[in-house]
Amino acid sequence: MRLELPGSLTAKSILTFLSLLFFTFGYSQSAELAENYFDQGEYEKAEAIYAKLHKNNPGHQNWLLGYVETLQALDKVEEAESTLKNYLIKIGEYPNIQIELGYLYQKQQDSLKANQYYQKAISQVEARPGFAYSVGNAFQKYGLLDLAVETYETAQRIEPRSNNTIELARIYGEQSQFKSMFENYMDLIVENPSYFQILNRNFSQYITEDSGNEANQALRQVLLQRNQKEPNVIYNQMLSWLFVQQKDYSKAFVQEKALYQRSQFKSLDRFIDLALISKDNDDLTSARKMLEFAVENAASQRDLLSAERQLLLVKRLLASPEDYAKIETTYKNFLAKIGRNKDSFLVQKDLAEFIAYQKNDVEKALDQIELINSQNLYQQQVGELKLLEADLNVQQSKFNQALLLYTQVEKLIPNSDIAREAKFKVAKTSYYTGDFDWALTQLKVLKTSASQLTSNDALELSLLIKDNSQEDSTRTDLKLVARADLLQFQNQPDKAQNILENVLADYKSPSIVDEVLLRIANLHLENNRIEKAIPFLQRIVDEHGDKILADNANFILGKLFSDRLNEPEKAKKYFETLIFNHPDSIYFVEARQRFRKLRGDQIQ
Repeated sequence: MRLELPGSLTAKSILTFLSLLFFTFGYSQSAELAENYFDQGEYEKAEAIYAKLHKNNPGHQNWLLGYVETLQALDKVEEAESTLKNYLIKIGEYPNIQIELGYLYQKQQDSLKANQYYQKAISQVEARPGFAYSVGNAFQKYGLLDLAVETYETAQRIEPRSNNTIELARIYGEQSQFKSMFENYMDLIVENPSYFQILNRNFSQYITEDSGNEANQALRQVLLQRNQKEPNVIYNQMLSWLFVQQKDYSKAFVQEKALYQRSQFKSLDRFIDLALISKDNDDLTSARKMLEFAVENAASQRDLLSAERQLLLVKRLLASPEDYAKIETTYKNFLAKIGRNKDSFLVQKDLAEFIAYQKNDVEKALDQIELINSQNLYQQQVGELKLLEADLNVQQSKFNQALLLYTQVEKLIPNSDIAREAKFKVAKTSYYTGDFDWALTQLKVLKTSASQLTSNDALELSLLIKDNSQEDSTRTDLKLVARADLLQFQNQPDKAQNILENVLADYKSPSIVDEVLLRIANLHLENNRIEKAIPFLQRIVDEHGDKILADNANFILGKLFSDRLNEPEKAKKYFETLIFNHPDSIYFVEARQRFRKLRGDQIQ
């Protein structure tokens, strides 16, 4: 059978194309080999290949520069100089090659000749601003930042629409000229506010939590001056962002109110989001003020529901027992106003949790759950409510009823996060009651869960059971620790601590010790007894540094000394230990970030 070639495609043209392809591929392989030789310090071999490549294609700049760099490595300076000059004469007076020749003279301490070539390159940018990027980039490559700035500024003077603003800003940043850097970035953002989301990462290289940091002060100054001279909502948005980075949420709130007053569309979402950030960072007073503002200004049922719910959650965190009756009344009044239905489900569930966990009235909380259940709920809401009811049954040591409810949740919404949570709670309840083998059966499935949190919790509980079943066949210590965990879940911390201290004094399974130490430390921390917690955490680090909880102890100690005790040097030691000894820890990334910050690194 004869092969017919379509159209004008002939065997000769195919062969020509294939030859060209192999030719190009061969050159590419040769260049890669030359680069590898150079990287390994085998300069003679690299030179031979680069010389051949340059000879066969003298206009190719990458091969030219590779060849020149290799000649310099072999101390063949005159030959490198001649090669660059020939290129400028025969191929063209490209400004970036002028810089390469100038830098060659600079390395030979001939600053006069070097500067002549540098200025010649810049003059070419003056004639053709389009050269700015390649010239500026060549200067930046050799750390000649002042000349790079001169290049970009020249291009912008000749052609104001030249797009060199980002390059200029980056150089100013490298030179620690933060005000000039932010001025350039702001020019871009004012022109197109969506750029802020892209440039955010560049800002984060310089902005820190420290309001006295030079870059923070420069950005604040630029924004305030611009806003005073020519008001623009973008400046308020960015000031709010800056104050959030500094964890100064009250000042961010001021900017958000200014934005709200000037905005045509009165959305309260930003206030609620800011309040949640404040709350997560323990600035409950600021969070409360923001949410009170949102409640006062809510124009829709949706906004009111969201703001009032979050406000009540904050009030609960700020409350003392004498405030509980008032908070409960506020919940009931609010529900009377908005109605009890599936739209107010979260507020109703919050009230049940408040009554159960803060007022310690489980029976009354179960009455609330029965009232919510009588409504026409979504399936997800039914599952969440059953999960809460099961938890309250565990609170009352009604384990069979709890296990039944957890199993119902698994079947109600299979393969969901809530179903996996229910399965974990089946395992945890079995663990509380000493049914360790059934707990392990449930945990085996969860260790491969798609949910990272569930997977980690399942792994930790599984290891606790396995390790302490091997060393003590009676599982005496494990049963006591499980009993202590149950008592803590039932809000009886003193009884839990007594059991744990008895285990520590007379344990049979050495593997249980670090678990007990961490539990006692956490009980002290929950009651803000930091000085009492530290010795137990330190024992884990000193005596059980090769055990699974050593990373937990190092991380907690690092945070305590950094955030609570203001002893950064001690904090660094614990974070550093975690980084080097526990690279697979779930705390590794945060520990590394905290360590670098304490060391004074610029975090990117």
